[in-house]
Formats: sequence, structure tokens, C-alpha cells
Amino acid sequence: ALVASVTPDFTAKAQAGKVVVHTIEFQVPNLFGALRGMLRPLLLNDSVSLVFDEPEGLPALYTDESKVSQILRNFISNALKFTERGEVRISARVMPNGDDVAFTVRDTGMGIAPEDQERIFQEFTQIDNPIQRHVRGTGLGLPLCRRLAELLGGSVSLESTPGLGSKFSATIPTVFAPADAPRSFEADPARVPILLVE
Repeated sequence: ALVASVTPDFTAKAQAGKVVVHTIEFQVPNLFGALRGMLRPLLLNDSVSLVFDEPEGLPALYTDESKVSQILRNFISNALKFTERGEVRISARVMPNGDDVAFTVRDTGMGIAPEDQERIFQEFTQIDNPIQRHVRGTGLGLPLCRRLAELLGGSVSLESTPGLGSKFSATIPTVFAPADAPRSFEADPARVPILLVE
């Protein structure tokens, strides 16, 4: 079921072939509260819990809140799709350098084989597995997450063990600095996904 889509502003810019950064100051607890309300309808399995850890000691972020939200929405929706029991847990912490915040989405799902962990960040790539056959996607969400994180001067990473679950992370600078990342990325309009959450 379709729960959320990107904003009209993002859609228009994506169709024009360019996505730009719109900075705003925001608090992570407020972001988590919005995500909790938005994504709870995806939680259709009583055997899975959606848990947001209370952020502690985090500074206000000055970056593009909508793009951070897009990254996390995609991570969380994927985790919910591929977790049949257990939990999906979202947390955030300040990195040791004090300049970045690491957002983490952990699940107790099926996990991803080592040979597939880089492939899933390539466009149109989907891993064949019994659950995936019932929840087919476009194979564009995770590559876009990586591009959005890089646009904000950050990065994404994955740790996973087959049968034990996965941990997707997005490390984002607390303050967007144009010198750390380009203001925009060029995109092929025919290949830009308009919906991030299915």
C-alpha cells in the first residue's frame, strides 16, 4: 500500500533533472515523531515491533530535513517488508568527531549475503529471495538514499548477517557545508524514482 510520497517540490525538481538542498534547523526527536506517525500504518504484522530509540544529547541539525526523512523512510519501509518477526529499531547518535550524526535502522529480518551487500545500492538491483517475490520494488530506493546522503555531505553503510538481520546507517553532517558536497546532482529524468515508500 502506498503510504507516503516525496514532496511536490522534490518531484518537480527531479523531473527537471536536478535536486537541490534546502537547509533548515530541526531537532531529531521531532523528525522521529513525524516518522513514527507516518510509518506506523506499514506495521501490519503483529510479530514485528517498530521502535524509535529516544535521541539523547543530539545537537540541532542544520541541513535538508526532508532528504534525511526520505533516507530514513526508505530504510524503515524496506526493513519492515523483509522482517517477518522481531523488531525494526531506529536510533541516532553523535559520531566521535562531533560533526556528524549517524542514523541507524536495525532489523531482525532475513539479512543480506556479503556478495549482495554492495549490489543493492546499484540501480534496478533486487536480490532474489522468497519474501522479495511477494513485495517487488523498483530497485531504485537504496541507490537514491546513497545519492541523497552524499548530496548532504554524508554516506550510507550496511552491516548484515544472513538469518540475523541488517543494520543500515546514514551518517549526515550536523551542518550542511557546500564545500563538503555539491549543491545538486544531475539526474536522468527517465530514471528518477518519484515514490520512495511503497
